[in-house]
Amino acid sequence: MDTNLFPDTPALRRVLSHHSREDLLNLAIQWTSRHSIIRHDESEYADENYLEFMIDLDDRPETTRHLTSQEYQKHVAERYEAMREKATKKSIVERILGFDWSTGLSSSQIAELDLQYYSRNPNLKTWRALKLDYGEQDVVVQSNVGPSKIEKTLAHYLGPYFKHHIQTLQDKDMIWIRICIHDGLAPNVLPVPASVVYLIWFTNSEYLLSSTIKAEWRDFIMEALLRLFKASEVVEWPLTGKSPTSLAALLLQKESQGAFSRYRLNQLDDNPLSTAPKKRKAEDSLQKYAKGEHDICAEDMSRIASRNRTVASEFGPNAQPSLSRVDIQLNLPYTNKAKDFELGRLNRQVFPMKVIFEGPNVIEGLKSLIPLGMTDPAGMPKFLTELHSMATNSLTVDVDENDASNEKYRVTTG
Repeated sequence: MDTNLFPDTPALRRVLSHHSREDLLNLAIQWTSRHSIIRHDESEYADENYLEFMIDLDDRPETTRHLTSQEYQKHVAERYEAMREKATKKSIVERILGFDWSTGLSSSQIAELDLQYYSRNPNLKTWRALKLDYGEQDVVVQSNVGPSKIEKTLAHYLGPYFKHHIQTLQDKDMIWIRICIHDGLAPNVLPVPASVVYLIWFTNSEYLLSSTIKAEWRDFIMEALLRLFKASEVVEWPLTGKSPTSLAALLLQKESQGAFSRYRLNQLDDNPLSTAPKKRKAEDSLQKYAKGEHDICAEDMSRIASRNRTVASEFGPNAQPSLSRVDIQLNLPYTNKAKDFELGRLNRQVFPMKVIFEGPNVIEGLKSLIPLGMTDPAGMPKFLTELHSMATNSLTVDVDENDASNEKYRVTTG
């Protein structure tokens, strides 16, 4: 599919228009050395047409016929560089589709456009976590799996089933994988966005993120992933979200969230044995949560101190990973005394109830309830205060009268 060219269409122009003018110029300059350019003798073009490509008449060469391929590539790159000051996005798109790549963009060029756009705007997709299960065999970190091997291996195992194009992008500790399905389409027809699957692999880990995959392709893609990572099964993990960075923190750093995040981020005393007094700036405990409004006078400072201690011990001093939704299925007795279950002991019945938390950051929202005094610091259940370490946004809470602890409930994820 790398040789396919997709001509100028409204759909292709929409793909280009997603990018800023600076990004388009940077990509066009990179393409001059990586992708074939339609060579033109620029002296043959009329002045008015030439101006559409934002090239000054004074700079126009008499002819470009004498230039070698490398010199012509450099010449085109300089033209795009000269367009940074005055060119509009429309004129850049016109130059790309109407002049330098007038026969169409390749599958690789379109993949580069897509990968760059979504890697910078990942919140436009809903991501679901996948875990590589190695069964009884020891987990082998696939340190030798790189972008080129991913492309070749997936292409080898998906090739017998459908026409496709695969391209990757290395972004720090994440490798973005784009699988574009071309099945049932003419060679020069641009696939619709629903025909593109995006995967993110957190390098040297057992976890991936996946965008929506159509049912008819799912088994083939999962099988190809098994072969690539030499795992026995790909398990769908009960965690979804919009932010790959937050999902990575929830999946890879479960043991170092909350109060333990200070150790992961090295927020400790550099010299704990020093006897010199350490001056610390006095912090207004209401400043962060009251948005600077000081018209509320605290009557009991001991309560505020207690709330702050609870926040520090349960959630820690750092920002929480972002979860936009958490679903909790409560199967508990109908009583306001959760630890006694008085009504439940009489009739042995539970009161099923589903609670859904939604917002920009559910965990941060739960954390803010305590210093604002909207919940009793000692009354928030553990399955809420430890949500940052569960790597899930779906919980089921059942009665467990055999539990020796004071909680008397059992929590399962998924």
